Amino acid sequence: MLVRCPSCRVTFPTERTGAQECPSCGKPLVVPEAPQAVPAGTQSSFPPGGEPPEPGTPWEERDRLGFWRAWWDTVVQALFEPARLFRSARLDKGAAQLGFVLLTAGVPWFTGQLVERALLRPWTQRAIESMGSTPMGPLLQRVFALGADTSPRSAVLVALLTPLLVLVFLYLNAAVTHLAALLLGQAKRGFAATFAACAYACAPLLLLAIPGCGAAIAVVWTTVLTGVGVKETHRIGTGGAAAAVLAPWVLVCCAACALGMIGGFAARGIPQ
Repeated sequence: MLVRCPSCRVTFPTERTGAQECPSCGKPLVVPEAPQAVPAGTQSSFPPGGEPPEPGTPWEERDRLGFWRAWWDTVVQALFEPARLFRSARLDKGAAQLGFVLLTAGVPWFTGQLVERALLRPWTQRAIESMGSTPMGPLLQRVFALGADTSPRSAVLVALLTPLLVLVFLYLNAAVTHLAALLLGQAKRGFAATFAACAYACAPLLLLAIPGCGAAIAVVWTTVLTGVGVKETHRIGTGGAAAAVLAPWVLVCCAACALGMIGGFAARGIPQ
């Protein structure tokens, strides 16, 4: 039988049950007896659908592992072993997954805004002032002035709004992705599976703490992990998962191109 070590989470084969040591980390563990076959006509202990419950991600086992270790292990697995993480995600831990996103995305986002205001704002201001003679210069200066407030009141407002914006991003991303999966016939395990995929796929948003290129890298990486997550949580193929994740982006690009063409015709005047 295959056994997963609760300490290092490595899966290894064993021929016996009872107390033994993990061959990977050497820590003691107890292998339970093999479950008895369910007689015909009796109710299985598995949930509807005939599948055993997921073992849970490190974050979902933080009561046993400890808060920071569970968070760090989850981030590392999401970034470098995403299939393993998403495969073990439970579908009844939406609140825990939401908390992971608020910690992993909200804090770095707020930190990145503070760093940008403190270090990059003067450089950005000089660059925009040098564009004052260009057609877009006055507009850029007005936009910059709206966000130039560095008072403590502004910092408090940003701190209060950041979690709300993170929630909007998470639920909007999950809703759009799940709708696309439904339309494509790929939503095999319900919205909870899509939500878990979108939640743990937010691990790269740690890069929001880096002003400038951090946001661009984080968005691309998050999109890729969302595809991996949808594939694993819904137990579907790679093509179906990629289509469910990329379809909304394709529609947005097509809509932007259409609006650009309409705006171009309107600016030049449509021939009669």
